[in-house]
Amino acid sequence: MAKINIDGVQNVEISKKIPCEKPIEQQLEIMENYTRTYQKYIDAPKAKREIECLKTIYPILFRSIEDDDLIAGRLDFLPIGFGAVTSVGGVGHYCVFHKLRAFKEELPQSEWARVDALYDFWQDHDVKTLYCQDILNDTTTGRFIDCTYPFMATARLSGMMLDYQKLVTQGINGILHSIQNDQEDPFIHGCIEALALFKDVIKAQIELCEQAKKNKEQ
Repeated sequence: MAKINIDGVQNVEISKKIPCEKPIEQQLEIMENYTRTYQKYIDAPKAKREIECLKTIYPILFRSIEDDDLIAGRLDFLPIGFGAVTSVGGVGHYCVFHKLRAFKEELPQSEWARVDALYDFWQDHDVKTLYCQDILNDTTTGRFIDCTYPFMATARLSGMMLDYQKLVTQGINGILHSIQNDQEDPFIHGCIEALALFKDVIKAQIELCEQAKKNKEQ
């Protein structure tokens, strides 16, 4: 069991969330597949483990395009997954434990053991939990949402600076070309696979757009 309270609200919710459009059984299967993949690559280089996990949630977590959508790319976020924004998921490989418990209540009791297995595993592998176990204390350092402490350790635990200009000017293939010679490096190889996954996501979005057009014409 974790030494800290992992089951309370850990993140600041910035907007009302849209219910996941996937059937609940499919949601559970996606989270189980993600977890199995993490376990399979647990001793692999981090970049390899990350990209293999990302393949289990993208592009499947993208939502259908609705009539009033002006931009494609809505995502469903499950209690378990990978992210960089705490308000919609978590940091790195994450499990939002109180949401997983709420998810469990939506399932028939015969399926609860499957959720319990996920909960138990991620207590020892959720990135924020591991960080909090090491950093938080009883006197000075608390979580982001706990204003009783003078220092909130998780306020900037996630975040990134993206080079959009490079992507726009060079394109996916241009970036791939610039790193091909270094693909023996595990991180660079992971980047190459991530760009391939990015292409798959774009293709999936095109298919969703075409389907939305057909639905509109019917």
